[in-house]
Amino acid sequence: MEFPEKRRYERVHLTLPVNGQCLGTGANNHPFEGETKDVSFEGLCIKINRPNGFEAGQKVNFSTRLYQGDFLIKGEGNVCWIHSLSSPDWPISMGVIVTRMQRYSLWLERIEDKIIQMS
Repeated sequence: MEFPEKRRYERVHLTLPVNGQCLGTGANNHPFEGETKDVSFEGLCIKINRPNGFEAGQKVNFSTRLYQGDFLIKGEGNVCWIHSLSSPDWPISMGVIVTRMQRYSLWLERIEDKIIQMS
């Protein structure tokens, strides 16, 4: 079964280390470490190694580096979806839509560069 493409922006396969936390109610925050599977102008797919009770709709704080040794980029977003994967190394994958990001113009520029390189 095929599904129509609903994404507004092209995705770029890019593996970046990601640290962050899904924000729960009160002190019920769920920290995570993982890596991106792909990124776009407005979102990212993050592979994480344990479920930690994440749910669609949760708010997320995250940080990553576009290049090794580069400065830290911090962002906020909302979890759009969660999928369990069959890989024991990465059992969970979650989609995050970015709602706020430091240095967002640099993020856009570097993703555009990756899209051009792939063309």
